[in-house]
Amino acid sequence: MTERQKPRPGAPGGDSSVAPNRLVLLVTIVQKGKGTFFADYLKSFDANLQVCLVGTGTAQADLVEFLGLKDNKRSVIFSVVREDRVDAIFEALEERFQTVNRGTGIAFTIPFSSVIGKLSYAFLSNERRMIKGEE
Repeated sequence: MTERQKPRPGAPGGDSSVAPNRLVLLVTIVQKGKGTFFADYLKSFDANLQVCLVGTGTAQADLVEFLGLKDNKRSVIFSVVREDRVDAIFEALEERFQTVNRGTGIAFTIPFSSVIGKLSYAFLSNERRMIKGEE
């Protein structure tokens, strides 16, 4: 006779109330020099992992001049956030784009298909509650 294994939390047949929230990669593009401000602001939405890079736009110099833009340098912020916080983040960023960034800025998300490892997921989702004894 074989011993029946208990289903994992969140697995089919298991306790669905423990199922984790999905993660997304939030990409935010703002004026160069504003990246640190926006990265700090996104921390308040439990963005536990962020990378800020300097990017260059692909528009030609004459188009940039015609549009009245000084240059095409941008700060690009990659943040890992929980999917259930995306609507609140977009609303807050829209407000900040108007007040801090003169109405300019782009933000969009890319869904993760999976994350390997319970501890990796807990870090990325800023999930503080861990079940002791389970690995």
